[in-house]
Amino acid sequence: MSKLLVVDDEPRTAELTAELFRRAGYLVDVAVSGTEALERVRASSPDLMLLDYEMPDMEAPEVLDQLRSGGEGIDFPVIILTGARHAAADQVIGLDRGATDYIVKGTDRQVLLARVRGALRTRETTSRSVVRGRLRIDASRGEASLGGRALKLERRPLLMLQVLASRAGQVVTRSELLERVWGSSYAGFEHSVEQAVHEVRRALQEPGWIETVRGIGYRFVAQD
Repeated sequence: MSKLLVVDDEPRTAELTAELFRRAGYLVDVAVSGTEALERVRASSPDLMLLDYEMPDMEAPEVLDQLRSGGEGIDFPVIILTGARHAAADQVIGLDRGATDYIVKGTDRQVLLARVRGALRTRETTSRSVVRGRLRIDASRGEASLGGRALKLERRPLLMLQVLASRAGQVVTRSELLERVWGSSYAGFEHSVEQAVHEVRRALQEPGWIETVRGIGYRFVAQD
């Protein structure tokens, strides 16, 4: 049974959200500040966090920075919930800091449940290492290597590489990569996909692993 952490400085809102997920079969803890959320994560890491954007002690990007302060990636999905801060620029900030999704408060309950299920499925997929020829990827540990040579990749390029490698030989669309890796279908993030592909190719230092399928997406091709 997955454990969720709901973080919201409005106790009533936090409890209403928590109750929704408890009824859906999840174990749910509640924190009413960014500081309390960080304390709970250090005590027992959740499988997923639902994080309010604006809180008196710190905003969501600051919480994400604290979670990443040890130099490692955030090893569980973080979905930002917001009432007012949902402009594209706010979403970019949150997603670039390590959030996996961004949902406006008041979104239909069934949609919210579905987004959480999707984030948990993605985590389960990326928790398994993928080996393709000389390439080994373990996104859950933040590691990848090619022929024993460690690849230096940030979290999202690494996740994207694992998604592509797990679907070797298949074309993965840009929109699917946005949903699986960035947690958003916002077309403005397509440049982020292109940049991540560039970073992966630079880290691999060998042509051919990732093919561009013009106008559609990318295909992973294992090399000998």
